[in-house]
Amino acid sequence: MSLVLPVLILAAVAWAVPWLLAKVVPEGVGWLFMNGVCSSVLLALIAGAGFVVLYGEAGGVVWREAPWHFAVLSLRSALIWGPVMVLSLANLPRKWKDVVW
Repeated sequence: MSLVLPVLILAAVAWAVPWLLAKVVPEGVGWLFMNGVCSSVLLALIAGAGFVVLYGEAGGVVWREAPWHFAVLSLRSALIWGPVMVLSLANLPRKWKDVVW
């Protein structure tokens, strides 16, 4: 049960990040790809920070000794947030008003 809540939170954040960035980024296919790149970087950072928090007091020690450990965990968690982010991105052109997909 302790795994379910972080996975649901990560999935919700993966859906929200591209949607929030779309409010700032102009419409268009090129900008949609830019949104995807920026969302990927942000989600990797958010997931890494989430692992530091989940580690609790040991997170600071691991961060000082082996910060790459959290980068690896963040990339592995892309199996969760990646598909959700892609679905969120694929949904964005439906609301475009100025550019036709």
